[in-house]
Formats: sequence, C-alpha cells, structure tokens
Amino acid sequence: MKKLISLMLALLMTVMAGAALGASYEGYTQEEFDALDRTTVIKSEDSPTGYYVTFRYSAPDANRVRIRGEWSFATDRGSFYPMSDNIMPEDYQDGMFPLQVNQSDWPAFDMEKNEQSGIWSYTIALPSGTWSYRFIVDGLEGAALTDYTDAFVETDPNNRPMEKDLGEQNNSQVRVPFDAEKQSLDLSVQLPREDGMTGSVAYHIYEAVGVEAELRDDPAIAVYTPYGYDAGREEPYNVLYLSHGAGVESEMSWWNKGSAGNIMDNLIADYGVEPFVVVLINNYAVNFDYDNLTENIVPLVEANYNVSTERTGKAVAGFSMGGVYSQNQMLHHPDQFGYYGLFSGGFFNDEAVEPFDAEALEGAKIYLAAGSKEFGLLAIQRTSAALTEAGVTGYHSYVQTGGHDWPAIRQIYVDFVLNELFK
Repeated sequence: MKKLISLMLALLMTVMAGAALGASYEGYTQEEFDALDRTTVIKSEDSPTGYYVTFRYSAPDANRVRIRGEWSFATDRGSFYPMSDNIMPEDYQDGMFPLQVNQSDWPAFDMEKNEQSGIWSYTIALPSGTWSYRFIVDGLEGAALTDYTDAFVETDPNNRPMEKDLGEQNNSQVRVPFDAEKQSLDLSVQLPREDGMTGSVAYHIYEAVGVEAELRDDPAIAVYTPYGYDAGREEPYNVLYLSHGAGVESEMSWWNKGSAGNIMDNLIADYGVEPFVVVLINNYAVNFDYDNLTENIVPLVEANYNVSTERTGKAVAGFSMGGVYSQNQMLHHPDQFGYYGLFSGGFFNDEAVEPFDAEALEGAKIYLAAGSKEFGLLAIQRTSAALTEAGVTGYHSYVQTGGHDWPAIRQIYVDFVLNELFK
C-alpha cells in the first residue's frame, strides 16, 4: 500500500544586521551574542562578502568539536581537475568559486568552546548561496583535523536537513544572502522566500516491483508541487523526474544540498517560469535501476498528481550517476520523455559507449552540462560524440565554472530550468 507523508518545509536561518564581529550587533550585546546556541548568518561591513556565518554546536562535555564544509575556493587561472587551489574562506576574494574534488577533500576546522555555555563556535565569511556542513565530535586524542577515528559525526541538531529518517542526509545547509557591493555573483535564487509564495513537498514510500537489485533503503520519492498547485486544473502540470548521484544520498538530496525547492519557488515567482511538478528520486535505494522509473515511479506519480502523461510534458535529469541514469533512459526508454538532462554524467569511459536510437529520440531535447574543472566534462563530451555519430541533433552542451560538486550543479540546474526545460 502506498504511504503518503506530507511535509511543509521551512528553513531556519537567522539573518541579523550588525556591526563588526567582536564589537556589537543590532539587538544583542556581545555577551548575548556569545550565548546564542544555533547557527546564524550576520550581515557585517567588515566581512569581505558582506556576511559572516557563525556555526554553533552545544556539547558541554565534549573534548573537541570540528566542523567540515564545502567552502574551499579556487580561481580560473590556478585550478584544474583533479587539483584544487584549496583557498580558505579567510582568503576569499570576489570572483573565486567553490571547488572540491569530492567530499573527502572538504576542509576541517577546530571550533572554539565557550566554557560558560558549553557551546562550540566557528565563524567564517561566505559568499551568496548554499553551503553544506557537518560537525565531528571528540575522536582520538591528538588526531589530525581530518582523522575522525572514534569521533561522532552528525548534522546540525538545530538545523537538520529534511529527511524521512535521521541519518539519511549527512550534511546540514546554511544559505547566505547576496551583497551587491561586495559580490559579483548573485546566488540568492537558492534562498528561501519570505512572502509565502512557496511550494510544498510530500514523501511517497512505494513497493519497487521488478527491481532485482538488493534494496539499500526504503524506495521513496519526494514530490515538489509549486505554489498554487491545483489538483483539479484542466491542463495537467509538466513534470520533471530528478535524480541525485552516487554516495550517501536519498530522495531529499536535491531538496537539501541541491536547494531545488527554493530554486523552483524563486524561478516561478521572479523569473516567469511556468509552474511544474518535480519528483525527487531515491536511486540509492534501488541501485539506479533505470526500469524502476517507468515501471514504478511514473505510474505512482501519475496516479496521485495532476501531471502530464504526454512525452512533451515529461522530463528526466540527474547529477553524476543521476546523469548516467538519465542517459540510460535515453538508451532504453527513448520515447518516454521529451527532455533529458545529464549534469556531469554520461559515458565515463570509452568502453561503456552505446549507440543511441536517433529515430526514437526524434523531437526530444537533450541537455549536456558539466563543471569546467571536473571529470564529468569528458563524460558529456563522449555522450555528445555518440549522439552525433547516431545522427541525433536535438542536443546542446553547457559548461559551468566549477567542479564535480553541488555548488556547480545548483547553477547548472538553474540554467536547465530557465533555458531548456519545457521550452
């Protein structure tokens, strides 16, 4: 029996106007500020980005607390895959961009303990956008910053990511506003709206009939419905089926790390994007079984939501292994979707290249994108060559400054929705 869990989502992020760190803050004395127990985003003229983020973790009995986050930076001149400049936030300058080869390369920092409150804190300046992080508590005495032996690792207890069960998502997110005087790249499209014009998301846990792979998790999807969604509307909504990549992922990866809900809300409200439904897939659960989409997920969505059943109203896209998943839909279900999005994923080696069916893909639009400093760029180039060889013409490529990581993919997703999807 299908199980539906409805969740209305809200991101807790405190934004305060204030003066320089270490001096005074609007509405707070220094003592009151030091006693705060949750992560805060604070506007400051002293910050090189216009904002400081203070991360906080309450652990009076801990001997050590560290923080890791996706905030090492690079420049166009100095970085190429697989190397990163590893520029830390204190050396950030406008024009730099986040770049990590993978999550194991995230920088780690020791946090400072307030002995009176038992709260550990760490403050850095961050530019506009979404930033993932986690806390590492205790561990071996004298261990290196990135040695987590015997340590307790968790997301921010006061800023948990959205998830069905605790631990399905391994990072929390903080979202930082844009300061036009100190930054040139405005990524506030990733921030939550404050005017109530926001969509909602609901979980569906389903039975993965016909999936031969051993299930790693409850097969589930999370369905985003836009603000003003009308289940009885005469014209069905277009629908996008969106997948994460490999690793510790779930149906909420795109919601948390990808900021997909916030991005959709803002693109619909401020950029004139026609509202559509987004289905977030947990492909980790079914080991990226590509038939599961057409056999189980699409029928479930079409039975519960007012979405298009026509090819021209359906799209599939994904990041990394999710891009391979989209490519497998092109190879094995080429007549099912009108739009295919491959974000940093495609033929990752020459031996894997398969021929496409140009006749079956006639009329479909195919979007190939990758970061400028990552291995996924070569994958989409292989896919592009295979499409050309097969005689497929309805595709184009896009390169985003960045790496094989969520900071680049969030920007790729915005470009996909604005310039390609359902156009």
